[in-house]
Amino acid sequence: MTGLIDATPPDEQQRYQVRLDVGLDGARRIGASAHLLVWCDGLATEPVPVDALPPHVEVIDARCGAASAIAQRLLDLQAARGERTMVAVVAAGAPVEAPEGIPVEDLLLAGAVIDALGAVGIDATSPEAAAAAAAFQGLRGAVAHMLTASVGGRMLAASSGPEAVTAARARWESSELVVLREFALPA
Repeated sequence: MTGLIDATPPDEQQRYQVRLDVGLDGARRIGASAHLLVWCDGLATEPVPVDALPPHVEVIDARCGAASAIAQRLLDLQAARGERTMVAVVAAGAPVEAPEGIPVEDLLLAGAVIDALGAVGIDATSPEAAAAAAAFQGLRGAVAHMLTASVGGRMLAASSGPEAVTAARARWESSELVVLREFALPA
């Protein structure tokens, strides 16, 4: 059998325009060759580690209500660059250095972003990204419950009180596009 061998590590998901991974290590894996990195922290218990992310990528702090604006931002960046633009969608997890357990709220937020990207035609997604989008599509009506019932939501309520989960939900629903760092060509 002959053919081209893909020499890139599979965990970098470089063959896909839309990629998904978890935590800071995941961001480094899939973000090294990306142009836009969308940080998805459904409960926002830690600041976005912007300085620890690949230096050239644009960094967006995601909100579910801003998923369409994030998709438009990718389209605008792609038009400005004049070529296909790669996006790394990262479910933050907690702690971000070495996530413990499955960050349901972060995966659903990532799925909302990936779903919005697909709605504008950016659908060359990795299997990991496609699975997160399918989870969001299937659970769209139960997101508020997921935020409070997930391990992360219950831990936040136990440590900071139920008002912290209410605040996280308000942040989740916000339509504000939060760009923490704009795209820059690598030096």
